[in-house]
Order: sequence, then C-alpha cells, then structure tokens
Amino acid sequence: MKISPAKTNPSAAPVSRKQRELAQRETLILDAAQNILHQHGYATLTMERVAEAVEYSKGTIYNHFSSKEDLICSLCCRSINNLIEIFTRAVRYEGSSRERFSAIGIGYSLHHQINPMAAQIVQIIKINSVREKISPEKLGEMESLEQRITSIAMSVVQDAIGCGDLPLETRAITDSIVFGCWSMHYGALLLEQSDIPLKSLGFSPAVELLWLNTQKFLDGYNWLPLSSASGHETMFRKLSADLYEDEINTLNNKNKKS
Repeated sequence: MKISPAKTNPSAAPVSRKQRELAQRETLILDAAQNILHQHGYATLTMERVAEAVEYSKGTIYNHFSSKEDLICSLCCRSINNLIEIFTRAVRYEGSSRERFSAIGIGYSLHHQINPMAAQIVQIIKINSVREKISPEKLGEMESLEQRITSIAMSVVQDAIGCGDLPLETRAITDSIVFGCWSMHYGALLLEQSDIPLKSLGFSPAVELLWLNTQKFLDGYNWLPLSSASGHETMFRKLSADLYEDEINTLNNKNKKS
C-alpha cells in the first residue's frame, strides 16, 4: 500500500476522562438519531424519541444539541469529517495526480454506499425550513468543513497543473473540474439509492458506470495519463486494494446481510 505517513500533532492537549465520556455520549446520540431517520424518516425524529432510544433525559440531549436541526447538522458534520479522512488518505497516496484524484471519487462512492443516509441527510439540511433553524455556530462548523473538503480536492487539481499532468489553461477552471466530479458522484449515488429501477432501465451497475463516466470526464480535460493509456479498470482495482480494503470488506459484509 503506497500511502505517505500521516502527520501527527505532538502539541495536542491530552483528552480528559470527562471529554471522552461526553464524546462517547454524543456518538451514542448521533447513532440513535441516524437510526431513527433511517427507519422512520425525518418527520418522526424528535428529541424525545432520541432521548428514549439512548435512555437519557431530554435535558441531557439538549445539553449536547440545542435543537433537532442542530442534531441533523451534526450528523452532516460527522459525515463530512469521515469524508475528509478518506480524501486525505487519497491525497497522501504515492501515485500520479490522476490516480489521487480518482481515488477521492472511489472513496466518496464507498462512503455513500456504506452510509446511504449520508446523502439523505445532506438533502434534509438543504431544505430552507430546516437550515434556517440551525444555530449560527453549528452552521458555521458545517460550512468550514465544506470549505476544507473542497480545498482538498482542488489541491490535487492544482498539483496536476503544477507537474504538467493538466494543461496550464486548465488553471482557470479548476473549480469546474471539482464541481463536475462532485455533482456527477452526488447525483449518481442519489439515483442508486432511489426507488428508480435503474437495473431494468439498463443503468447497472451504477457505480461502474460512474467510474467510467468520471474517467471520460477527466480525459476531456486531457488529464494525463489518459484512461486509454492507463487502463481505467486496472487503476480502479489497484486504488481500491491499496486504499480502501477496510471499506470494501465492510460493504461486502453489509451486502451479504441484506
């Protein structure tokens, strides 16, 4: 596995027992809320129902989250943080710039296949009646994470320009490349999780079609090496094995149970 070593922060303050307990309780609350969303939908999610599920008082839930909307936003932040870890792993991969950018897409796809509620939670957050009730602090936290994850993807495009893998004229449309791949992945995975009969319509397996379309999209920008030269199927298998063995095993186990 070709991954550069992670950077550590030796100056980070040690976590106290109380902080660990609070973090564990918050994780328990978030897991319960996500399960309620998955089983019953957003309309049935209440702070009372979450409190009942975790066997804590409603007041304890409010000590962690000021509203149901902040709770939903925290679920979204958790999902983005998970993606940041996945994106960072891809960026640290010791391969070409195109391999690293493609690895981001594979990781994004695996994350949403393992956590199908992630995309749905983002959809909920985008509803105006929900978003306007989120506290400014929590909304700021989410927007900061969104900026961070976007900058990770853009940094790979900029690296590709710097090393000559992308033509210099691409510099003016770095955001177009990132947005194009993001919207392609987001839309395809939402369709896969919907009730639309993609298989009977001839669009299956959706993830393989997404990978093929992504490579053709990058070919359109002349991002080297072109897929015809690199062998996009070989690249997919290599990146998946090198970077995402745990996620693939988790997904396989999940599919066996379903």
